Amino acid sequence: METESKKKESDITIRAAKPEEWDEIMHLVWSVFKEFHAEDYGKEGTDSFLEFITDEALRQHFLRGKYPVFVALCKDDISDEERIVGMISMRENNFISLLFVKTGLHYSGIGTRLVDRAIDFLRPDGEDARLDRDKDEDYRYNRLSDGSVTVNSAPNAVGFYRKLGFIATDSFQVNCGVTYLPMKKSGPVDSMEDLLSGLRALLKS
Repeated sequence: METESKKKESDITIRAAKPEEWDEIMHLVWSVFKEFHAEDYGKEGTDSFLEFITDEALRQHFLRGKYPVFVALCKDDISDEERIVGMISMRENNFISLLFVKTGLHYSGIGTRLVDRAIDFLRPDGEDARLDRDKDEDYRYNRLSDGSVTVNSAPNAVGFYRKLGFIATDSFQVNCGVTYLPMKKSGPVDSMEDLLSGLRALLKS
């Protein structure tokens, strides 16, 4: 039987989360967090994290489109039913809030695909942004116009984000017992501005 860690990329589907999947998604988040992060966060950080993911206000933001969530789905080898094996969520203004992949499927490319989908969603000139513009303001996600993406990375995820082009924008921070590194991936507008700035500096030299 094919092991979970050897799942092919074609076995994984990425799509927007459905309202009725919220509890299942947060159960996955909490399960993975307890296994890989709780010890490093300590009691204060763990309590703070649990309070965040169980906050009813967060679920309401999700239902209104203000806290978009994408899930990775994989077909079960026995039942052939799709099950949630990963998730990514975003706060407004292009901030990655949560990224978790089921135990046994780390280093399988699922996390990268989830981040890629999030970046695509956050593009100010993308199809998702076009669809959002047709929604009422109360149900519309607010994007940054430059397409940049930020994240407060857990210490053990810094290498992963660096491979995807994120760079640290500050030193490690601690808030409510949670240690994180602020990171950013420049969007197409940022990248073009950087290029133009470099060309102007070259012409002046």
